[in-house]
Amino acid sequence: MEHFPAYINALTYLFVIVYMLSVPLETTSGEIIETLSDRHLMLRALLANFLIVPLLGAILVYAFDLPLEIRIGLLMLALSPGGLLALQFARVSKGNLVLAVALLLVFCMLAILVTPALTLLFFHRGEGRMPLVWLILMSSLLVLAPLLVGRGLQRLIPVQAPKLGLWLGRLSIVIFIIAAVAAGRYRTPAIMLMGMHAIAAIVALILIAWVVGWLLGGPEIKNRKVFAISTSMRNVGVCLPIAAHYFTGTDVALPILAFSGIMIPMNMVFALVAGRVPGGAEASASPVRE
Repeated sequence: MEHFPAYINALTYLFVIVYMLSVPLETTSGEIIETLSDRHLMLRALLANFLIVPLLGAILVYAFDLPLEIRIGLLMLALSPGGLLALQFARVSKGNLVLAVALLLVFCMLAILVTPALTLLFFHRGEGRMPLVWLILMSSLLVLAPLLVGRGLQRLIPVQAPKLGLWLGRLSIVIFIIAAVAAGRYRTPAIMLMGMHAIAAIVALILIAWVVGWLLGGPEIKNRKVFAISTSMRNVGVCLPIAAHYFTGTDVALPILAFSGIMIPMNMVFALVAGRVPGGAEASASPVRE
């Protein structure tokens, strides 16, 4: 089973860089810190993504009686939140963009530590090596560096920053569409190779994640939208390198690619529908100022 070629990964990384650069230009410097300091909000996010979804995912893979390698791939996804493309769907759904970025920061940094460690603990094969240092460096470059650059520009050109951020956000949409179309030829064969039980398990996991995220998102609709999307977008970018390094010659990567191909259109539909639900980003037009 083929993995994504380098140019598709490059497009995905470029999307994240451009998007993460646009967000601090459109927000004030206190908003992300304030969101991260909301302990009740972040605790619910951690509970949903690192406890409830993994437990329900484990129940699902056994309930659908999946083959061992398919089961391992799906369990890795259940253990690994922080899908990078959740940012774009948060924008489409008119959700809380600052919360989406805050969750991405937390989920990515935890996923690159927790997922390899738990994979080693539960599915040890006695060969290969975990690309932990590489994942940490990539996550830092992709997520933290653009945020810091964007924040510096926001301070340097505060008047022009919102307009620049808006145009960068639009550019990220174009890059996202190109990357999604290019990756389709690799995701579709993976889906076709999966049995109906495995596909049903993937769909069920995404539906359950939506429900869990929505229920734990709190009273504000704009936060519920982001919680539902972020919880369902598992971290394919972390899981694929682990599958490639640690499960060479197996089908463990197959459900990971298939999940990627299914979660994107499902979340696009969800985001478009959620964007019509009152209480989105337009309902919180007064930003927090320093």
